[in-house]
Amino acid sequence: MKVSELLNEIKEQSDYFPNSLYLKSSDNYGCVYKWLINQKEFASRQELFIALNPDESELNILDKTVIDSIKVEPPK
Repeated sequence: MKVSELLNEIKEQSDYFPNSLYLKSSDNYGCVYKWLINQKEFASRQELFIALNPDESELNILDKTVIDSIKVEPPK
């Protein structure tokens, strides 16, 4: 799966708040995206770390292959 495909899946979720997805940080090994989910009167932040294939460093981030991903929870 490509990063662009994963981001499209996030945007298609029924609770995704429109236009809230953005790139927080990235390098050749991974990236972090943040977005909001709608919870009636309030929104909740979501964060996802995406592990990338470092051999694809010459590609645009949206065209890179997703090796794995994990949801990031805030520290408690």
